[in-house]
Amino acid sequence: MVDVSSEPPISNAFYAHDYEYSIQVNRWLMQPIGAWPKLTKTNRTQRLFAKLLNFICHSLIIFTIVPCILHIVYEAESSRMKMKIIGPVSHWLMGELNYCCLLSKTDDIIRCIKHVERDWQVVENASSREMMLKYAKVGRFIAFIAAFCMHSGVLAFSITKGFKKMMFLVGNDSYFMYPLPCPVYTNLLDARFSPANEIVFVLQILSGFIVTSVTVGACGLAAVLTMHASGQLNMVVARLDNLVDTKVEEKQEAQTVAQRKLGIIVEHHLRTLSLIASIEKVMNMICLVELVGCTINMCIIKYSFLTEKSKDMRIVYAIVYASMVFNIFIFCYIGEIVIEQGERVGKKVYMTEWYRLPHKTALGLVLVISRSSMVVKITAGKFIQISITTFGVVFKTSFAYLNMIRTML
Repeated sequence: MVDVSSEPPISNAFYAHDYEYSIQVNRWLMQPIGAWPKLTKTNRTQRLFAKLLNFICHSLIIFTIVPCILHIVYEAESSRMKMKIIGPVSHWLMGELNYCCLLSKTDDIIRCIKHVERDWQVVENASSREMMLKYAKVGRFIAFIAAFCMHSGVLAFSITKGFKKMMFLVGNDSYFMYPLPCPVYTNLLDARFSPANEIVFVLQILSGFIVTSVTVGACGLAAVLTMHASGQLNMVVARLDNLVDTKVEEKQEAQTVAQRKLGIIVEHHLRTLSLIASIEKVMNMICLVELVGCTINMCIIKYSFLTEKSKDMRIVYAIVYASMVFNIFIFCYIGEIVIEQGERVGKKVYMTEWYRLPHKTALGLVLVISRSSMVVKITAGKFIQISITTFGVVFKTSFAYLNMIRTML
């Protein structure tokens, strides 16, 4: 880890605006669910409010998950009905697991955010700042698209399913109720009759917003931090382009200039790798949950689509499926970006005019190449590398599971 205290003083006069621009979307997505860490000292009232918000979010998610699981075990009449219910409840379960992961990684998230802030402070020139803003804009765009796709998919599913009243019989009497996104075990809470039906429906819509916000927040955080790290690696590549200074004619002066430039490049490179290591520490369990959960959900959504008779619900399933595919693609894409940018640094070092450098300085490049070959990767649970190849595996595996389910049912 690079010692921040040894870095040069603040040189970017616009760093506060730039830093706010880069993290603004993440704060918007994570603050309403209490997952955005406190970056400054807070008083007792603020801490109590944050804990209360976390408790409410956990309670609403669990209120949806537990009765639904009991319904699957004790009340669902057929295997096909159970399969259709497993899809929604698995989405809520993934949200709860990711929520716990985000809250448990608060210190690591703060470390990443502080790292980003410091990078904006020490931008040396306008071209470097422009490059960082370019990558920040891409990160914001990915976060916005992820939020739109995921929220629209889950909201469409909940509203389309819930706002068409269904009739049920109790003895000789008939009643109407709003179908719930996640059915409730009637022996625990009979949500068929008004006003319990309407109250539970609203609470499930609210909890659905929370779990989707958790997924979107995690995806947006990974996108913004990873794109920032990619921008930093790109700046390292730009520095390598200027490593060999043909204007310096005196040998002694050329050696001094080259050593100073190489020292700055190595320090910048190691600092960026430390940020990627911190991102991996924050995201590895979340990526594992998303990898396993999306594989199962993509399979179940396809099964539900094939067995659904309502045209409206088929459209909704298609929307949900597209948002699910986009979600896992984003995680795999940012993992691929980290790998490519890390390898690019090593290749760029080799392609520089190292033969024009002083002998001792040129030998130092070997260490940079060696370190670049061991780039920190984004993984799922520290044992599955996240990349575009992984996305293809998830896609094919979901189809394999679908064929297995169709054979069994």
